[in-house]
Amino acid sequence: MKMSYDDKFAVLRGMAEECIYEDELRLLLKKKAAPVCYIWFEPSPMMDIEQGIMKTVYVNKMLKAGCTVKILMADWFLQRHHMIGTDLKKIRTIGCYNIEMWKAAGMDLDRVELVWLSDELNHHAVDYWPLAVEISRKYTMKSMARFCWNKAPYGPQRLPAAEIFYPCMQVAAILCQKVGLFHN
Repeated sequence: MKMSYDDKFAVLRGMAEECIYEDELRLLLKKKAAPVCYIWFEPSPMMDIEQGIMKTVYVNKMLKAGCTVKILMADWFLQRHHMIGTDLKKIRTIGCYNIEMWKAAGMDLDRVELVWLSDELNHHAVDYWPLAVEISRKYTMKSMARFCWNKAPYGPQRLPAAEIFYPCMQVAAILCQKVGLFHN
């Protein structure tokens, strides 16, 4: 059964705590039959059942509303984690365990595209890294530290540089998606 754009809006709006641009969401749903929803996910060895279930519920609602869902598995970004290390193979294995949890929770993964961000970064490094560095040039250490204030076990005086640069890398990845550099 095909949903009206009002029904799609109700489903999507119902899962959001806040929606800043409701009019733009309505317009998007009128214009595009299957808007693309990108979901950022960092593989986690500590993902609990609640996180797996909530992600499943949200993804399935987006699919029900007729959206195309792409989960960006931000594996490369997890290398900054002090307990995980830099082994991308190990990080991907952790991501595969997370995917299995979603399957067990009932996520309709047949209709979801999983995108490993490390693959995209490797293919588009020449565009991505200059953008990340340019973003980092626009902010002070103090403003970047505000984004990372609660990073245990470090505290603000012992915050690793990787945590400071992390928001720049995230913004660059989002901007690369917006301009179509990453997997369309």
